Parts: sequence; structure tokens; C-alpha cells
Amino acid sequence: MTTPTAAGWYDDPDVPEQLRYFDGVVWTAHTTPRKSVTAASSTIGRSIDVPVGTDRGAWQHPSQAGPGAAGPPPQGWASPPPGAWQQPGVLRHDGDVLAPWWRRLLARVVDSFVTSLLAALLSLPFLGPVLDAFDALVADAVNGGTPDQTAFQDALVQAIVPITVISLIVGLVYETAFLVWRSATPGKMLLGTVVRPVKAPGPISAAVALRRQAIAITTALLGLNAVLSFLGLVLSVLDPAWLLWDPKRQALHDKVADTVVVLKR
Repeated sequence: MTTPTAAGWYDDPDVPEQLRYFDGVVWTAHTTPRKSVTAASSTIGRSIDVPVGTDRGAWQHPSQAGPGAAGPPPQGWASPPPGAWQQPGVLRHDGDVLAPWWRRLLARVVDSFVTSLLAALLSLPFLGPVLDAFDALVADAVNGGTPDQTAFQDALVQAIVPITVISLIVGLVYETAFLVWRSATPGKMLLGTVVRPVKAPGPISAAVALRRQAIAITTALLGLNAVLSFLGLVLSVLDPAWLLWDPKRQALHDKVADTVVVLKR
């Protein structure tokens, strides 16, 4: 059978008793039994344009919805039943499009920059002794003396715990406040994504927002221990990497909180 060149309903190349929707690039999973339709409303062998303003998640085949109903989905869009996950070009759930990994990555970079800057400003009182010890270390090396690395290491050890605590508090307040208020952090707002519960569209609660940060808190605390720091490193890498192969594009922290990240409507 010749591959079609335009999106539309065609004879199923595998099952002659039904029609299959071709999205203009590949055959999709959408099929429908053969039914008698009028020539005017037939979509076999031709593409259908969806009127402007039509809900792209609510389309039905004309033979199922009757005259005047919306046609097949635009190219690259799925039309799964509520609660189903499919991927004929994009992943969707309950009418929302799941955010691609690169949007989530860029949003995380923006948020990390903001929270790191805030944490650094609040940590200045604890960074002062570390910087002074480092300056003394450099001065000894320049003047030909023996650098006192012990003083620098002691200052660094004394500062790492309060700095880590400050970073955790900044991250908790930042993420929780913005997710409850706007369903998105500034980074997510910049990239056009929002966080929503898996079960139903809508905002998330403060408890859910806090659960989304459980893994980040765990990895930070593991990093304080020399023996367990490797586990924290593995967990910090595995958490965001999980969305690359997960069918719902959930990172591990999404699974803990039962949330998904979708494109803003």
C-alpha cells in the first residue's frame, strides 16, 4: 500500500476491516471500524483542518460524533481517553501536554541560579572566615612561606553545615511558595510549564510541594557524610534522569509527590 502524503483517515494497511489515522508522518494508534458516511463528511483519503479554537483534546471521528463534529487531531497530537497515556508525537494526559525534558532542565538551571545567589548572600557571615583563610593560604604561597592548609580546612568544615542548612531552607521556601502560589517557579514560568497533580488538573498543596523536595533534601544531607556522599551523588543524578525514560515524564521527585509537569495552557 502506498504511504499517504497528507494527514487523514485511510484504509488500515494491516486490518482491511477498519480505518487508521495517518498524521502526515507516521501511522498512529487511532483506528475506527468502517462505517458508511456521506461523501461530503468522508475523511478517507484527505486531510481535515481543525477549526480555530477547537479543543484539540476533545476531537471525535465524524462517524462517531455525527455531522458538524470536530475532525481528527492536529498533526502530532494524541487523543487518548481520560487517564490514558499515548505518544504519537507528544505525551498527553487529561488534555495537558507533558513538558519535554529540555524545558524542565532549563527551568531547573534558572531556579538553581536564583536560589544559589540567594543562599550565597545569606551565607556571607559564614563564608567570611573561609575567604580569610584562603587569602592567608595564597599569601603564604606567594611570599615563599609554608601554606597553612589546616586553618583553611578547619574554616571550610565549620562553614559547610550552616551553608548547607541555609541552602536547604532557601530551596524549600522558594519552591513551596511559588508552586502553591503560581503552580510554577520563576524558571518554570519562563519556560511555560506548570506543576499539577497526576489525578486531576489544578494547583498543588503545600504538603505536595514539600514532598517534591524530599529527594533534594535527602541528597544534601547525604552529602554531609563522607561515606554516604556517593549515594547522594547517584541519587541527585538519577532523580532528573528518570524522566528521560518514564512513560509519564516524571522525575523521581514527581513520583514521590504524585505530580507531573505540563505545558501551560
